[in-house]
Amino acid sequence: MEKLLGYNYLEFINYMELFEQNLAYLKRYFPNPFYNRICSKKLSQISEFQSSFYGEHAEGKCYKQVDLFLQHPAHLSLSFSTNTYEYTHQLCINNLNSIADNLGRKSNSKPQRGTLIVLGLGAGYHIPKLLSKIRYTDVIVVESSAEHYAMACQHINFAALHAECESRAGSINFFNIESYDQFLSEMKGLIDQNGVHLLSDISLYRHYSTPLTDQIFSEFKQWRNSFASMWGFLEDELLGLKHTSENRLNSTVSCHENVFSEFESFPVVIVGNGPSLDKSIDELKKQSDHAFIVSCGTSLAPLMKAGIKPDFHIEMERTSVNFEIKEAELVDPSNKDVVLIALSTVYPKLLTQFDNRIVFAKGNDLGAELANLSGDGCKALYHCNPTVTNMAVASFIRMGFKNIILLGCDYGYVDHQKHHSQLSSYYEPTNLLSNVNFDNEMKVKGNFRPFVFTSRIFNEARAAQERLLGYNPSATVTNTSDGAHIKGTQVANFEDLKFDKKSKYKLMPTVVAYASTHSGSQLNVGEYFNDACDKLKILKAQVGGADSITEVKGQLNRFIYELRKERQSFVYQLLLCGSIKYIVATIASHINHLPLNVWADYDVKVRIELSAMLDKLIYELTLQ
Repeated sequence: MEKLLGYNYLEFINYMELFEQNLAYLKRYFPNPFYNRICSKKLSQISEFQSSFYGEHAEGKCYKQVDLFLQHPAHLSLSFSTNTYEYTHQLCINNLNSIADNLGRKSNSKPQRGTLIVLGLGAGYHIPKLLSKIRYTDVIVVESSAEHYAMACQHINFAALHAECESRAGSINFFNIESYDQFLSEMKGLIDQNGVHLLSDISLYRHYSTPLTDQIFSEFKQWRNSFASMWGFLEDELLGLKHTSENRLNSTVSCHENVFSEFESFPVVIVGNGPSLDKSIDELKKQSDHAFIVSCGTSLAPLMKAGIKPDFHIEMERTSVNFEIKEAELVDPSNKDVVLIALSTVYPKLLTQFDNRIVFAKGNDLGAELANLSGDGCKALYHCNPTVTNMAVASFIRMGFKNIILLGCDYGYVDHQKHHSQLSSYYEPTNLLSNVNFDNEMKVKGNFRPFVFTSRIFNEARAAQERLLGYNPSATVTNTSDGAHIKGTQVANFEDLKFDKKSKYKLMPTVVAYASTHSGSQLNVGEYFNDACDKLKILKAQVGGADSITEVKGQLNRFIYELRKERQSFVYQLLLCGSIKYIVATIASHINHLPLNVWADYDVKVRIELSAMLDKLIYELTLQ
């Protein structure tokens, strides 16, 4: 029979039928211009492209690559440890961990379920092959080439893959993206819509290499950790609300936007407690008359030991422990006239140690949101987490300063045993901070060296600074720290900086006059806690009526998703979603690594623990 570009007649008819089916399926995912580019590819063009991409035997090459991947998969699992915290969600996690372990959980085993991210579509043979080897539920295809979609359309059945994922209570999604930022945005949107269980087990399969796929692959741990961070939880929000209510009675909580813009060119040295502070602390002391010195949390101690009195001190943590570990420095009479810059959520006793204080409402915070709904709110401060140096840069840019210097803001370390300044409380045996350990969790580009090691929190802090600077291009930020490189900053040695001889002491009276004026106000919390209790009672009933453990997870995910629909629901998101997210991720992690034949037993015990947890959350809310 006559051959048509390598196909016999029957093969050609089958090819055309599959191709048309796939085009009909893909039409729902892509805008018309890109979809039309896929449709426009002729059979001869597709064949030529496939030949140039694979040579011969595309199917065999895809399968061989899958076999190599399964020997050494790029895979990350997410789980939460059992610990002694008394928070409601943590107590539930502790009990769920015990249940899963008793039923035979093997955390490092091949997962029963999970998320598969495919970097590169190609002929597509690798996707059904991977699904046959591991029971992936959710598939994300990262591909921006119309040629690749056209090539895959003649080899795999997209509708069949879709049906297979749905039968596993998952989904298939296509990211037609051109940049890393687009990838992060698409991932965030998908997690918001489908649930954080997508993070519990992720395999990252790179079919071919491009600058984009290489970046996604090399920064796998960084972006996974980012999406699994800063979820918050109910008790934390309630503590912040309690502090905000008390602090608002004796302090002005405002946006403080551009209040010191007249000093915008005057240098502000934000001093973190990183290990590189030690090298430059003597030079800082020499230049201290010609720049505002800003201590950040625990960096106050090394500055005081070096005989440097800061002009500003930054605090943003809400727990009493944060005050207690620095109490000696914070209550020192010599710091009484230092200007405190803080979030309204900080421990009230800390706030009252300072006569001069500038207090911000925190972005994505329950107290700030309730103030807005009552008409007594202000523009909140964002990008002020997860470390106090993030708060420092965000607040000074907000106040109108545009010449900012980072010193000791390392967000990493060369040696994980030297993770902070040697002058800091981290190396005092009697201080609680001395028990904190740091690991070489990942490598990132260094500021003065090829790379440094970093932790999850430090890496999040660096990324948050980059986002903040992206929104504020008019600010000049010079990074003198021998740590992680921060995109958007200028790089310089602190000793090489040139400071004008203008004295800060002519400027401080204006700052102090502003920071010493306080007025209070009452925060109205309305009926939101009663409404939150009602929502949890409905969730409890829905979980109780679910027909399987995967449906329990689905009900929890839907609860979180529904709270995102209305603006006023943001209060309930802040109150409830974080605690529920931890449980969703925990359940997903457990069933991913439990034998299928014990899922029913796990399901029964999970519902008991979930019911108890929801009752406890309801009780916590009734106490407010």
